[in-house]
Amino acid sequence: MKFKTLILLLVLLAAGCSNPKKKQNSSFLTAESTSEIKYAKNFIIKHFKEYTQIIVKNPWDSTKVLDTYILVQKNKKLPTELPEGTIVRIPVERVAFAASVHAGMWNQLNKAQLTVGVCEPEYFKIPVIMNGLKNGTIADLGMATSINIEKLIAASPDILIVSPFENTKRTEFEKVKLVVVKDASYMEESPLGRAEWIKFEAAFTCEDKLADKIFSKIEKNYNELCEKVAKTSNRPTVFTEKKFGDIWYIAGGKSYLGRFLHDAGASYIWKDLNQTGSVPFSFEKVYYKAIEADYWLLKYNNYQGDITFDALKNEYNLYAGFKAFKQKNIYAINTAKSPFYEVGPLEPDVVLADLISIFHPELMPNYKAKYYFKLK
Repeated sequence: MKFKTLILLLVLLAAGCSNPKKKQNSSFLTAESTSEIKYAKNFIIKHFKEYTQIIVKNPWDSTKVLDTYILVQKNKKLPTELPEGTIVRIPVERVAFAASVHAGMWNQLNKAQLTVGVCEPEYFKIPVIMNGLKNGTIADLGMATSINIEKLIAASPDILIVSPFENTKRTEFEKVKLVVVKDASYMEESPLGRAEWIKFEAAFTCEDKLADKIFSKIEKNYNELCEKVAKTSNRPTVFTEKKFGDIWYIAGGKSYLGRFLHDAGASYIWKDLNQTGSVPFSFEKVYYKAIEADYWLLKYNNYQGDITFDALKNEYNLYAGFKAFKQKNIYAINTAKSPFYEVGPLEPDVVLADLISIFHPELMPNYKAKYYFKLK
């Protein structure tokens, strides 16, 4: 009898060992759908039954993940099983911006009124944000590199959107347990790739369909302009910006600016610089390479008025040595008067049209520029 009991016990134990472990919810393992991302390379949006997962790739090392966000609807109970990542309840109702370009995206999505704080307010031209700063309903958070944490806490945003930088850790945010969303759109290699980050921002506002509609229109216009340029073989040389102190920051050949210039039918003199971001150079190095370039494009911020050739020469006498200066082929954006930083990255088709009208005016007859204007 004891023998039979022992056998039965062993059989039951064996059966227990062969039972599979409790499986995780299938929605946790398999995405129901993935958002179509055609040009942007640094983020992925996956939709699951109970949440949305956004993966931001490390733009400096594509084998690594920079951050992961788990978006859960506010009107739903938080799922018991979730993958690793920063949980964000959506739709977001209060947002702070470290850069105006991200506010521009929210403005396109009709959500700029949700802003409660911004860094460097002088770069914001969106009326609802300017009014909020004026009447005190939107906090001035100071410099993006040294955000006023006390004011940020008082503003109480659901999320703070920042542009990440390589090897930079913001430990001050960890101390206050603030949800920081990293938008790495500026590291994209193409203008359409950067503009497509509106889909990333839209995920936090539940405006996915609107973002798709906005981007589809941009894509169509941009590609039609590229087809126009493809018909010309003439590619004038161009360089960009000006020195800041002793340093001249040069956009890499693989940057979105480099792609802009290529698509506009120009030959960027730094096109072989294998970088997506900017690289610091001395004035001498830039002067040596750019002295015979046909065109010079630059941006500046001056509320007093537009820069002139005389003012540029007075700023630094050696600027007058460039061929583009001598032939009066300098075009610039006064960011104090233009919403370029907020809107420009979101309408690359318009920026491209401006550039084509500079390098190939015959392709854009009667065109009225929005951003770039010739120096006087």
